[in-house]
Amino acid sequence: MPHVFHVPSLLTTGSLLALLALAPMPLLAEEGFAAQLDWGERHRITAPIAGRIEAIEARAGDRVEADDVLFRLDTRRGDADLRAARATMERLQMELDEAERERDKAEDLYDQTLIAARELELARIDYATVAARLAEARAQRDRIRADLEDATIRAPASGRLVRLDANTGQYVNPALLPPVLAILGTIDPMRAVATVPAATAADLEPGETVTVVVGDQRLSGTIVTIGWEPTGEEPERGYRVEVEFSPMDDTPLRPGQPARIERDS
Repeated sequence: MPHVFHVPSLLTTGSLLALLALAPMPLLAEEGFAAQLDWGERHRITAPIAGRIEAIEARAGDRVEADDVLFRLDTRRGDADLRAARATMERLQMELDEAERERDKAEDLYDQTLIAARELELARIDYATVAARLAEARAQRDRIRADLEDATIRAPASGRLVRLDANTGQYVNPALLPPVLAILGTIDPMRAVATVPAATAADLEPGETVTVVVGDQRLSGTIVTIGWEPTGEEPERGYRVEVEFSPMDDTPLRPGQPARIERDS
């Protein structure tokens, strides 16, 4: 009877090695992972006070610096209120000076036992009442000044004006429906956002230096956030990773552009 030799261990091992060599390997950290660009931050520009838009100082697509003027509101009513508040303060200051003289006089007379304590107390009350009214007038003046400053709407940060949703002559009232006048996206830094598997997320650390690849550009970046909960739907479900980087000045980048995040070796 012929002998049949079985070599299952060798064949099995060889087959497994061959299959492993042909099977697609998981995406290695060194090869990077796909990402999309986004603004560093998005600012919704609103009007802090009610008023009519008198001038628009920027256009959609403009690059602006922090504190650049974007909108100016009509300040005629605020200017009139400020003049009235100053006139009220001047009148109350004169009344306070007179009340102070009367109080001091009453104190002298009381010390000479020429008036009763009740009269001295009334003089002090008159002085305190006028002083309180003057303090209220000063607070009103400060509120008007703040409103006049808010009538000039400035960029909260450097970036690009993504969208402009306002017109000259438009009346805005934040008490009724705060309108979004514009959207500002910051461009230094920008962000590269990726969704990675759990194993990759566990191997990353906030603050880790990485490279953001956009076309031919290789930009140094830093991991700022790693999500703790998965997002998205299968098969793209994973953990959100955000990387901050500074783009080159000569090449404008836009949110949504494809990119790749590579770990530095």
